[in-house]
Amino acid sequence: MNTPRALLICGLLLAAPATAAAQSPKQKPTTETPGCTTGGCHAEMKAFPVVHGPLAADACSGCHTLTDPAQHKFQLARTGKDMCLFCHEPTKGNVVHQPLNTGACTDCHDPHGGKTRAFLTVDSVVQNCNKCHQDVVGTHKSIHGPVAAGGCTACHNPHASNFNKLLLKESNTLCLECHVSSQQRMETASVVHEPAAKNCLLCHNAHASDHPMILRQDAQAMCLSCHENIRSTVEHARTQHGAVVEGRACLNCHEAHATNHPKVLKNNPMALCMECHNRPLKSPDGTTVADMSPILASGKSLHGPIAEKNCSACHQIHGGDHYRLLTKEYPPEFYAPFKEESYALCFTCHERAIALDPRTTTLTGFRNGDNNLHYVHVNKETKGRTCRACHETHASDHAKHIRDTVPFGKWNMPIGFKKTETGGSCAPGCHVPYEYDRAKPVSYQPAAGQKPVWPSSPGKDAKP
Repeated sequence: MNTPRALLICGLLLAAPATAAAQSPKQKPTTETPGCTTGGCHAEMKAFPVVHGPLAADACSGCHTLTDPAQHKFQLARTGKDMCLFCHEPTKGNVVHQPLNTGACTDCHDPHGGKTRAFLTVDSVVQNCNKCHQDVVGTHKSIHGPVAAGGCTACHNPHASNFNKLLLKESNTLCLECHVSSQQRMETASVVHEPAAKNCLLCHNAHASDHPMILRQDAQAMCLSCHENIRSTVEHARTQHGAVVEGRACLNCHEAHATNHPKVLKNNPMALCMECHNRPLKSPDGTTVADMSPILASGKSLHGPIAEKNCSACHQIHGGDHYRLLTKEYPPEFYAPFKEESYALCFTCHERAIALDPRTTTLTGFRNGDNNLHYVHVNKETKGRTCRACHETHASDHAKHIRDTVPFGKWNMPIGFKKTETGGSCAPGCHVPYEYDRAKPVSYQPAAGQKPVWPSSPGKDAKP
């Protein structure tokens, strides 16, 4: 306790009126001298549930000085913040609340009393703060719990602090004292979102917002404000990914704070894709994206990327310019004129010579002798059979993920493929049954007027 304060307390004790019980029996009876609150003038000053100490002790002179007894005029004993700080130790900090800094303590506090020991001039802390900070809450849809409950002092010191915005602690530390689950996740996760580790307020408004989770913007706009490369992809994609533009947008797949998966994903990539692709989905172009569950569950022969659980090897995640969000061009039809660039996706992994060379003994097992049957089917000027005519893109029960059936308009056309030791046969709806054998080539003679089924020699004239 400082010296001026000690002297004031001693003075208050000495000034307290003596009572009849303390008098000697030989002394004449005395009466209590009327004070400011007992003399019929300012009795209402003590009507507060909690009365300020000097007033409770009838020590009005601690704050007021009589300047003209005849006129009953007083002035404050001290000016500005010196009045309050004569008794009250100042709250120290690098950031000082403006009313305290300017000595305007009575902007918030009634000097005589109040409902609580804080002596606020209004009924609650939040009403007091809102006298100046009306814009903090407003009519927003999402309000932070402490703000909604009127608990401004849960986060802020009303007088001074060593932290920005008069916060009780550094902002992230303060947030995580309540959001314990987020703290635990960030402490144990292998991947932490940089903004979450740096400053919660980069994404969240501390008080209120018109967006869920008091985000500063809607989820997608918030994410894309940093991820500019993804913004460009999403905005210019001819084929959009529903998971990116619908519902919770980016948060459909990504955690906002921390996770044990790459790219802050909620789950491993394959499992995450299957959270949506476990049912038929309508595409914006009106077609239906098949349910992948039965295809993958029953498939004994998995396409390489599927076996590696890497959907993004073939598909763009955020949006793209190709059918079904493919990373490169691949014909969506059953029939298509052969163009090398049309099979850019397949040729990312597979030798392009498989569709360019009429003859081979090494490129493929699908050959009659050295007659390349991939070339025969695919490399046509008008009605080449695309890869999807025979191969299931993701998985099937047959080696090389050969299909059982293939959609041909409304009909699921059977393939009828059978494998042998040195070749095989197929009996699809598109032509009569044919056999092929790598060791002993099967010879087919076309009927009169028909073109050869397979070329007899390489070169321009060999293309069927």
